Amino acid sequence: MKRSGERMGSSSPCLRDDARGTWARYLSMWLAAYETSGVPLWGLTVQNEPTNHAGWEACVMTREEHPAFLRDFLGPILKAQHPEVAVFVCDDQKHLLPEFVETAMQDPNTAQYVSGAAFHWYSGDYFDRVNQTHQRYPGLMLIASEATYEKRRWHPGAQETYPDWSFGEGYAHDIIGDLNAGAVGWIDWNLLLNKAGGPNHVGNVCDAAVVTDSHALEMHPQYYYIGHFSKFFTPGSKHVQSTIEGAKAKYKPGSPSAAYGSCTGERGLESTAVVRPDRQIAVVILNCAAEDIPFVLRLGASAVQLLASSHSVQTVLIPDPVSS
Repeated sequence: MKRSGERMGSSSPCLRDDARGTWARYLSMWLAAYETSGVPLWGLTVQNEPTNHAGWEACVMTREEHPAFLRDFLGPILKAQHPEVAVFVCDDQKHLLPEFVETAMQDPNTAQYVSGAAFHWYSGDYFDRVNQTHQRYPGLMLIASEATYEKRRWHPGAQETYPDWSFGEGYAHDIIGDLNAGAVGWIDWNLLLNKAGGPNHVGNVCDAAVVTDSHALEMHPQYYYIGHFSKFFTPGSKHVQSTIEGAKAKYKPGSPSAAYGSCTGERGLESTAVVRPDRQIAVVILNCAAEDIPFVLRLGASAVQLLASSHSVQTVLIPDPVSS
């Protein structure tokens, strides 16, 4: 189905014109196969990293080809055979998000099939691009669909994964920034890897929240930092606006110079909050600085003095402010 005739890599454009319908039907059959096996899928993206001329299995689609494939082939068959499945556009680097979404949404024949947009973190923070998209299309679900630390971010000379607390901080920093910018979810790339950062048939090894040597599981710091969100931000929670005043924030979110998953003391305190279905408010506070930062957590006329220890993350649960 690819113009190159090769399984690995991708040319531009990728799909043969006469194979676009076949590829769309294949994806529909793929969804049905999972459902038959007892694994119903609630959503999928049109194509992973459509702008990436990757060295692995890939398919390049331009910003125009991507929505055209959805409009003419993938969207109609999914609407007919899997109307419950949400479809996400982009699924590429965060800085590309506004352009991909705009191209898809400006055509109503394409927009009817779009439930949301997905993005990856490798080009940097770019929280401003997420917020720009959210402000322009507040009804779309925005999901951070891939994040991991590739080997090039490991310590020099490291040949296997290792616990690195800065990796946990980087995850929390990105989750907080994305949620505050309008995202509704955040997905780690790898659930479980071996100590070498694989298996991976093209050598693109990474770290993961959980790794194994085939005998025991090793939890890396990312696991515990993710837990502050996945444990306390229960299903059905609604994000609420929170502000930090007086923090020594010298860093401007969205700067292209900010490498993905980086968190330094220059950022001061970072936080995000939700109202849970049980009406409790959950607030996550992150401090990537090397010194403790005392702060006051205020809700209306109530306040409490707290401390964010150096290089720490904490979650505060506030009882239902109405009933209490």
